[in-house]
Amino acid sequence: MSVSFVIKKTLRLLISLLLFSFLLYGLLALSTGDPALGVLRRLGVNHVSPEALETTRVKLGMDGAFLERYFKWLLQCLQGDFGYSFQSNIAVRQLMVEKLSITMQLVSSAFIICLFMAVTIGSLIGNFPALNWLNQIVSVVLSFPIYWMAIATIFLFGVQLKLFPFVGSSTTWHLVLPIFVLSLSEGCYLTKMTGDLLSISAISERQTIAKFRHIKWYYRLFYQLKDVFVPLLTLSMTSLIHLFSGVIMIEIIFSISGIGKLLMEAISTRDYPVIQGITLLLACVTFVLNYVVDLLIQKIDRRIQLERGGQA
Repeated sequence: MSVSFVIKKTLRLLISLLLFSFLLYGLLALSTGDPALGVLRRLGVNHVSPEALETTRVKLGMDGAFLERYFKWLLQCLQGDFGYSFQSNIAVRQLMVEKLSITMQLVSSAFIICLFMAVTIGSLIGNFPALNWLNQIVSVVLSFPIYWMAIATIFLFGVQLKLFPFVGSSTTWHLVLPIFVLSLSEGCYLTKMTGDLLSISAISERQTIAKFRHIKWYYRLFYQLKDVFVPLLTLSMTSLIHLFSGVIMIEIIFSISGIGKLLMEAISTRDYPVIQGITLLLACVTFVLNYVVDLLIQKIDRRIQLERGGQA
């Protein structure tokens, strides 16, 4: 992997993050409504004077020119200081750390299950044409939106069968249904794509010769996975990013106090520091994941290096 490629990718990452932070701050600054007025109302001030409004804006850091406020906010973010919540006056970093653990439990558990589904069921679909009906089932499940799956799961396993609790996150059992829905939604997509990749690999010349030589299927599967590793890696990282998006809706439906629910509450109350902090965090995760995957693919796949003038 060439140094120039790494430098180019790193510069692109930094520029993307800088541009995203500017757009995020700018769009919230241009949004309608005055957070200072909302804070005064929450404190019980019915008759708001212009002086009180201006004083509150200064306290919230909303005074001064736009660029001055943006660079001040950006510098604080780089130091790990995302400001204080307008609603609770608690540091945004503290709020995010408290909520992030439960969200990471959901995402990491669902991601592991998705990978397991993709390798096991995907290999069956790709290598055994008689099991193509599994592909049809996966396609049908994939057509349902995640909120519908969540509602149906709650009705079946929570209300009718009463097997699992479905409100809150106080115990491990409360996380079973949310993880199941997340895994089912994203796992079906990853399984279908893996099955398609492996079905193409299964009819390759190398695999055909291996079948004639009666090489056992699990040896052939190892080389199949090796052949499709690069696209599988890209798809897996895309699924991981999708899980971060899906977990927001799942936390709201199952009333889980995670980062997604915190973001929705902040949007409904115009709590700008919390919105900015969480959105910037999620964007950083997305950009950094894509950056790491690009570097890994460049490192692993020598064909890409040759196409870009590198040495094999």
